[in-house]
Amino acid sequence: MSDTTPSTDSGVLRPFMPSETEPLPPVEPSSVVVPPPPSPAPAPPEPTAAPVMPPADAPAAPAAVELVPQVADSAAEPAPASPTPRAASVVAAPAGDLPAAASGDTVSIPRKPFLIGAGIVVLIIAALTALWLTGGDSSEPEVAADAVPSTSAAETVDGDVAVDPPPTQEEFDAVSAELATSQDRVTELETELLVQPIPALPGTALRRIVVAADAKFVSVNADSVAVVGPFGAYAAIDPATNSVTATGQVASGATRVMRTSSAVWTTNYAGGEIVRVDPIANEVHSTFPFPGPDGIAKDDSNLIVASHDGSFVARVNSADGEIMNQVDVQGKPTAVVVTADHGIWVAIFDTGELVQIDPQTFEVTERVIVGAGPVGLTVHAGMAWVANHEEDTVAVVDLDAAEVIETIAVGAGPTEVAVQGDHAWVTVTDAGNLIQIDTETFEVLTQTPLGASSRGGPTGIAVGNGSVWVAVQGERSVVRVTLPEG
Repeated sequence: MSDTTPSTDSGVLRPFMPSETEPLPPVEPSSVVVPPPPSPAPAPPEPTAAPVMPPADAPAAPAAVELVPQVADSAAEPAPASPTPRAASVVAAPAGDLPAAASGDTVSIPRKPFLIGAGIVVLIIAALTALWLTGGDSSEPEVAADAVPSTSAAETVDGDVAVDPPPTQEEFDAVSAELATSQDRVTELETELLVQPIPALPGTALRRIVVAADAKFVSVNADSVAVVGPFGAYAAIDPATNSVTATGQVASGATRVMRTSSAVWTTNYAGGEIVRVDPIANEVHSTFPFPGPDGIAKDDSNLIVASHDGSFVARVNSADGEIMNQVDVQGKPTAVVVTADHGIWVAIFDTGELVQIDPQTFEVTERVIVGAGPVGLTVHAGMAWVANHEEDTVAVVDLDAAEVIETIAVGAGPTEVAVQGDHAWVTVTDAGNLIQIDTETFEVLTQTPLGASSRGGPTGIAVGNGSVWVAVQGERSVVRVTLPEG
């Protein structure tokens, strides 16, 4: 209700009309009951043009008034005394002038304004009730961080928890797609890590020694390094001074070289013979005929030689070249290694196998598939390391279990492999690299370019005198790799 005092017109107060912009306040029940008047109310005056309110100087009406119907053609009967308090009741009166009201008199109001006001009051009460039920704010109430959560909508009356329905096929497919996308991203990151460039050995660890003849195969002992070219040229290097001490021609075509304490042995594939070179005189000491020789190894005082063309492996008397034992290996043998605990092992080029030969019976006792085109072989700590030239890999074979435990990609055309301490070294001829591998984790540690050409690249490899020796075909040189201690 407006607080503005009603305007006056010739001293006559006009009834208050509801504001069009401000709603009436709610009408609340009163606990005060006005006692009945002592005498009947006077007859109402004749209707006038406009209703009037009681005079301004009339006594104030009680806090709550009881409104009774007003009869137009007779005086109102006095209301009986109420024995108990009642709430105020409102009865609409006919339109017309309102009589002046004294204290305790019954007051009549116009019907139409009253109905409008009553409707507004009902709406206000309903709005207040709705606000009270919602806490006075239409927004969602904030929940305190330490408040105890109320019973979930999924919880039943007796405390049982309702089970959520299983996911639909669409939801399952969406989650699966997200997981697949995440896995693809992880795979991409792993691939990026794998293709990171492999570091090379520092230049200070490398020393290139130029030899007069082309170099393809190399072998080392405590006193000397023997180098043989593909066409049988020979050179000797002093490891103490890194100088070439001897050169010469020892064969028409060489495939392997082996330096022992008293001789240098070369397999002359083109000439079909085994050649012994005197390392003191640096000249050919003797030759023994042998069909298509390739790999060669020392077996006490004798030799183990692989016949690439004859598809057999033989034990040869080193004094006169007599074949003492031989066994068919059902393929073209290349590299040969003799071990103290695991017998004789031979790489077979065309079958991709590693074959074990019993040194006592000289029979094949085991065959292990290692990869395509094995040509290089060494054994260290019960493990055979095989260079698969056609497959571009190195296979690691557990000799006790006779099975491949690791295959390592090293690049195009690996030829030879050697092991020194905790590192395996591989010459990758076609790619022109020297690869260093950790023998425990099989991780490629370094990849050092040594050069490649149409005439070849790094091929033969040997370890000794604290270094790795690499024969680089087409470069007429041997690269010595010496790593700092620790």
